[in-house]
Amino acid sequence: LDFSRQTESSRARLDLTEVLEDILALTRHLIHTSGVELVRDFGALPWISIDRNQMKQVLLNLIHNALQAMPSGGELTVITSTAKRDERDWVTMSVRDNGTGISPEDKERIFEPFFTTKSDRGGTGLGLSVTYGIITDHGGTIDVSSEPGNGSTFTVYIPI
Repeated sequence: LDFSRQTESSRARLDLTEVLEDILALTRHLIHTSGVELVRDFGALPWISIDRNQMKQVLLNLIHNALQAMPSGGELTVITSTAKRDERDWVTMSVRDNGTGISPEDKERIFEPFFTTKSDRGGTGLGLSVTYGIITDHGGTIDVSSEPGNGSTFTVYIPI
């Protein structure tokens, strides 16, 4: 319950790449010991108004889920860029794995609180629900593309 509790947001104009580098440094050992190769493709980004701690939580959730989807190792790709969508400018961040993928029926429910396919491995079903809440609170959105057996890509859009 502590994990899912929303705290008051404290936003500042920050460089998302810097926040991402902090999380990659934190997870570097786990990525390595999981037999996963990290691929980075960071574009030049404008600073955006975000809550540093909340965005770290989003990135940590997405990376942790990607690692769990690759129990025998694989490739984790993190991409940042800018995009135009719905007549707005966005900073985007994609976390892509080549793991187990998500079934179509599970994909419809992954952002629901307490929905998990990992209850046997300690999953609570809160990670993606909290992630979704943080991103929408920032005025953004998150897209998911996945194919069972071919991995998943989670793309976060945050308004510039």
